[in-house]
Amino acid sequence: MIKVIKFNLNDLLNQNTSFSYYLLGRSYDLEENDASQDYSKALYYYQKGFENGYPLCIYSLGISYELGLGKVLDINKDKAKELLIDAYPKILELINNLDIDEVERVYAKFVIGAYYYFGLGEIEQDYNKAFEIIKECADKGHIAAIYDLGANFYYNGRGTDVNYELADYYLNLAKENGLKRAIDLYETRDKVKNRRQRHD
Repeated sequence: MIKVIKFNLNDLLNQNTSFSYYLLGRSYDLEENDASQDYSKALYYYQKGFENGYPLCIYSLGISYELGLGKVLDINKDKAKELLIDAYPKILELINNLDIDEVERVYAKFVIGAYYYFGLGEIEQDYNKAFEIIKECADKGHIAAIYDLGANFYYNGRGTDVNYELADYYLNLAKENGLKRAIDLYETRDKVKNRRQRHD
């Protein structure tokens, strides 16, 4: 049974560490850890970590420039590439740092999985490699990795065979642990399933 890693938003707000800045940025960006979406706060925490030279926040700013961040940060592909290239070797160093906590290592590995999934910086897109990394992170309780297995990998057959049973299992696990996008997607897929059944 997978033990999902959980964070308390108030605890994170009191920590003042680079890793907590990354987690807070993610929380406000992606509505994790019971946070309401607030792109201004997300950008604030990503920048705080970036100012400390923290690799996961350098990545977060890079991906924010790549995809945009609501109305607070416009897409800038050149800036995105520069930051994502800069972050990659530093994230690998972080993963290999024996002094960091295992939870932080799992979160750093997840980001490497994102590099392969999207083909970021100078990394070529490789769904097989991404699946291998994300699956390892999911098994260690990373909730976004659990969601990705259900929403993307098993459901769409990226890096692995299509397996709706496993897609449901992982998506349901993310939903049961309160991940908002998992709850939303689960409801959407349920509606589609019900519509199909009515037409059969």
